[in-house]
Amino acid sequence: MHRTLNQDPKGKGWVRCGGIFEGLKCKPDKVKEAIEYFKIAYEVFPDIVALNQIALAYESVGEEQLAVEYYKRMKDQAQLEKNDVYVQTAELGIERFE
Repeated sequence: MHRTLNQDPKGKGWVRCGGIFEGLKCKPDKVKEAIEYFKIAYEVFPDIVALNQIALAYESVGEEQLAVEYYKRMKDQAQLEKNDVYVQTAELGIERFE
């Protein structure tokens, strides 16, 4: 990920990330690689932060349906953990695509 409003990142393969923040650029292949690492991390230790990172990463590369799927999983887990902040965060993520 790269965020500089006045300067493009150096190197090839950088594109504007879908939806999230103005000026944010990424290399989609690297984001997808990071998603796989977060999935592995979640399998080892099911921390809600990993679900959030997966959802945001899918959103940044324009995979809206997968992003919503992970926001919903995040919301379910947050409700079980009685974590209101992550419930609200997940709801906001889901609302962006409805």
